[in-house]
Amino acid sequence: MTTKKIDAEFVTAWAAAYPSTADDHVLGLIHRAVGERGYFTFPEAEDVIKWKSNRAITFLRRNDPADVETITEMALRAPEHLAHRVLGLLRGVGVPVASAFLTVAKPDTFTVIDVLAMRTLRRHGEQDSTWPAYADYLTTCRGIARRCGTDLRTLDRALWAWGKAHPA
Repeated sequence: MTTKKIDAEFVTAWAAAYPSTADDHVLGLIHRAVGERGYFTFPEAEDVIKWKSNRAITFLRRNDPADVETITEMALRAPEHLAHRVLGLLRGVGVPVASAFLTVAKPDTFTVIDVLAMRTLRRHGEQDSTWPAYADYLTTCRGIARRCGTDLRTLDRALWAWGKAHPA
């Protein structure tokens, strides 16, 4: 079991292992559109779900498109510590998927919480065995990013790639 803390070398190496085009659509086109408009459209929400957790797509499709727009707009205007909870009003959106929406909208502020990132943090002694509250996860990731001199998105890519390469 690995216990060495995550450092800048780890982040650089593992972020480079992340699929190079995986984020292009959601963190490019959708990010810009949401930034200009202030909410996700239903097709954009579907794309975020496909990027994060395709199995949740069936649940998302049970939402009225107008509700997706209204709830995502409310979430993006909400205080940081409540934004993911507001997104939870949508069917198919738990904390991991909510964190993906927030990351697409504001990648300098938020990051994705998922099983692969948690596996990486645990195996490197950065997180205990419990699933943290999202605010606590953000605090941990921001601290690591600061310590490593990187941004949250690069850190997330590294956490995801290492977790994917090292199954449970």
